[in-house]
Amino acid sequence: MEEYSRTDARAYIADKFTAQGDFNILPKDVFEKMLDKVMDLDEAFMAESGVDDGAVYDDDQAFEYMMKKLQEAFPEQKMYAMRFVEDYMEYSEAYLESVGLIDWE
Repeated sequence: MEEYSRTDARAYIADKFTAQGDFNILPKDVFEKMLDKVMDLDEAFMAESGVDDGAVYDDDQAFEYMMKKLQEAFPEQKMYAMRFVEDYMEYSEAYLESVGLIDWE
């Protein structure tokens, strides 16, 4: 099992977004900022909800939290927020699984 690396996770997730292609319509700098922001929001959610202290990660609550805050941060891309967060969560989970960091209890 590897340790979590934000740099590696970000690269993995960005590659997944690029391969999927739906967000290639966004200017590259906007995409990069949205990805950084959603990763920050995910980390903030985990800290605020107690996941960092052992609480269970609630996908639905995380999704709502990240979507709302991403829409606030990027009002011009508000219509993309729901799909962006959904895809981010899928790719983030895939990264965690690929490095053996998910515990499916």
